[in-house]
Amino acid sequence: MDPDEGFLLVATPQAADEHRETVVLVAVHGEEGSLGFVLNRPSIRSFAEAAHDLGIEAPPPEGPAYFGGLTRPDIGWMLFDARTCIEPDDSCLLTPEVGVTAAPEAMSAIVRAGGALLLLLGHVTWEPGDLEEEIRAGAWIRAAQVDPGLVFETPIARRWSDATCDVLGMPRPWLGIARFAMA
Repeated sequence: MDPDEGFLLVATPQAADEHRETVVLVAVHGEEGSLGFVLNRPSIRSFAEAAHDLGIEAPPPEGPAYFGGLTRPDIGWMLFDARTCIEPDDSCLLTPEVGVTAAPEAMSAIVRAGGALLLLLGHVTWEPGDLEEEIRAGAWIRAAQVDPGLVFETPIARRWSDATCDVLGMPRPWLGIARFAMA
């Protein structure tokens, strides 16, 4: 398997229950396994609460932190819109438009810059070969590209349906239930 990073996965009805109607941004995919972030699940914690616990020293924006996945919910990750924020030290770009960091100093700088961002608690992991097997089994559809508008601007309640429409080549917003197309 060739190393790969920065791609979207959209869950199908064949996905495991914990991934039902989920959109995941895969950050790392290679011989050692895969790591990604759920993009469409708010956390029960506010941004301010999570930022305080993670040592982010910047006035927090309103709203929730997000559930990034079941693995290590004590670790915070920040996705940021690289179109509007200069890439801080201790961060990397997953795509030309989407960056990520787990460093509190970098997160503080991103919050102070005021661009679009998501604070994620935890992440999703797959052992080597597991993600490929899930894709072959039809649990996930890989999107052709990462749409930063979907990541940062689309309302959370529409991210899965809009991503599903995108990967199936359907117009969005679709007024019906997107999952019918995968039945």
